[in-house]
Amino acid sequence: MQLPTDLQHFPKGALLVASDSVKASFYLLGGDALEELDGLEFPHERAQDAEGPWTPDENDEARMHAFIHAIVERIDGLVADHAVHHVHLVMPAEIEHAVSSHLPESSQSLLGVKLHVDLMKEAPLDIVRRVVGEMGHAA
Repeated sequence: MQLPTDLQHFPKGALLVASDSVKASFYLLGGDALEELDGLEFPHERAQDAEGPWTPDENDEARMHAFIHAIVERIDGLVADHAVHHVHLVMPAEIEHAVSSHLPESSQSLLGVKLHVDLMKEAPLDIVRRVVGEMGHAA
C-alpha cells in the first residue's frame, strides 16, 4: 500500500507493531510504502458451564506470557530479515512495557515511538498517522 505524501516520514525502514491483548499486526514502513508483514492472534480460552461461556482467569496469565513472547520473537525476526532502523510500538502500556523489557538489546536500541493506546480496530494508515503525529511531538 502506498503511503500518502504527508505520511512519508520513513526514509529508512521502520517496523510498526500494533497490538491489543489478543492480536498483533506487524507493518514495514519505508519510503512511500506500507506493507503488512505478519499477524498474531492469541484468543482467550473459553469455557462453558450451566450459566454459559466464560473466560477462565487462571489461564490468561499463561496466555499473555506466550503472547508477549511471540511478539518479541516476531519483532526480533523481522528486524533481522528486513532493513529496519526503527521499531515503533502502538499497544496498551502494560503490553508495551513487557515487550520492550524482553526485547534483545539489538532490537531495544531501535525503539522509537511508544504509543500506549489500542488502535487494532483502526485502519493501518490511521495507525501510521498517529505514529507520525507522535514523531512530530518528539522532535
